[in-house]
Amino acid sequence: MSRLGTVIRFEFVRAVKKPAFWIGTLALPFVIVVVSLLVGVGQAAGTNSVVSSSSAEKTPFHYVDRSGLVSESVAARWGGTPSTDEAADRADVVAGRLDALVVFPESPSEDPIEVTAKDKGLFENGGYSSLAERVLEQSVAANVDDAEAVHILRSPPAADVTAYADGKVAPGWLSILPPMVYLAAFFGLVLLLAARMVTVVVEEKENRISEMILTTVTAGDLIRGKVIAMLLVGLVQIGVFLVPGLLSLVVVIPLVASRVGHVVVDPWRMVVGALLLVGGVLLASALFVAVGAAVPTIKDASALQSAAIFSLIIPIYAAFFVMTSPSSPVVAVFTYFPTFTPITAMVRNAVGSLSPLESVVCIVEVFVVAGLLLWFAQYLFRHSVAQYGSKVTVRQILSWRRAR
Repeated sequence: MSRLGTVIRFEFVRAVKKPAFWIGTLALPFVIVVVSLLVGVGQAAGTNSVVSSSSAEKTPFHYVDRSGLVSESVAARWGGTPSTDEAADRADVVAGRLDALVVFPESPSEDPIEVTAKDKGLFENGGYSSLAERVLEQSVAANVDDAEAVHILRSPPAADVTAYADGKVAPGWLSILPPMVYLAAFFGLVLLLAARMVTVVVEEKENRISEMILTTVTAGDLIRGKVIAMLLVGLVQIGVFLVPGLLSLVVVIPLVASRVGHVVVDPWRMVVGALLLVGGVLLASALFVAVGAAVPTIKDASALQSAAIFSLIIPIYAAFFVMTSPSSPVVAVFTYFPTFTPITAMVRNAVGSLSPLESVVCIVEVFVVAGLLLWFAQYLFRHSVAQYGSKVTVRQILSWRRAR
């Protein structure tokens, strides 16, 4: 008689009823919200301060115009006076008697404006460069008779690009955002489940009660029950993060839609992303369970657990290359290498470079590999359950097969 439901219920209830579980689950979102609010308030104040300190202000300064472009009337409005002795003015700035000396080069389009100024602080000094730029900009604009040309020079027009694919308007870069949610969920679940999946398997061996448990529950039901229970626990934790995030998006998206455009949801990409997420999480869970089944203690599992996590998330470091060079042979290797497939395929699916055939192949691959890994984890656990104090070796696995 199958005891799968009993194992799932026991492991799930045991995990979620612990106060430490809820403290750890709720503490992080609370800290993120508080820190985000504090950073937002501080950044707003800091940004206003930086902008105001780096903006151009009327300041007494002398200038040397080697370009012949500077208008004396414009410079005077900003506090400028033509220099009669460049060396003396520079000495006055160094001595603190003059705020700034601005030297406009012969070709401002090629050479930078040289500003020698009295220090006003790290952020305040940005105002000198803004001052010099405004003087030159307004001087050039004063010599242009066409008001429209002046406006274009000061504020270049934006370009509104409408691209077409297969006779339809292409969705644009905002279409990658919805499928990318699956990638973020996968990354979060991997980090949340890694230690938990390994621990629930190793603890049975470490506490030396596995023999008694296996008299009433098969190794397959025990492993499958633990995997399903921990997945449910992970979904609870993801839900704690996801619900506030979705509520925030409901408020934020309408506000930014008018500026950045509407988010386009492609049903095919969303379905493919969901299947890759489910298969990828099952693959990751089976990998972590296999790690737990191969070691006798939690301490021994740390190195293998880190290697397992790294084998899953390494494509993150090549994500930009995957997005920009989907036809590269390296990307093909990343796409079909089993532990790299979930992240690589989800990235390619988000940007639309994963063809329907490739999507099907990747989905089938992750589910098949997940099933094989889960079977292998059960096999390891069943044969090593009474092996205390030593890790499972390849030689032992081969000997089990020969003995069978």
